[in-house]
Amino acid sequence: MKKDRTVELEQQIEELSIRHMQELYKLKKRVDELESQTRLNEQQSAFVQKAKSSSQQQLLREVIGLFNQELELESIAEETGLTVIEVERLLRPYITELQEKEEL
Repeated sequence: MKKDRTVELEQQIEELSIRHMQELYKLKKRVDELESQTRLNEQQSAFVQKAKSSSQQQLLREVIGLFNQELELESIAEETGLTVIEVERLLRPYITELQEKEEL
């Protein structure tokens, strides 16, 4: 009887250990996602602050936000009411800046 109880307890401990590792993995993955998003937001904010007017800053925020969601340029143009060429013109300096930072 005692041996059966020990086996049962060992199984429970193993299950708890597995659940604990799974939760740790999920938490680490979420922290990585949040850190990545924070870096993107910081880069975006620094870039947007270079815009001349607050309306241009708002437009840049919207375009860059959609770009960071991995939308196609055509979709960004539709969402913002801009042409694809205008979207490209707005994003070109931002993309260049991102690429330069990745090279470092």
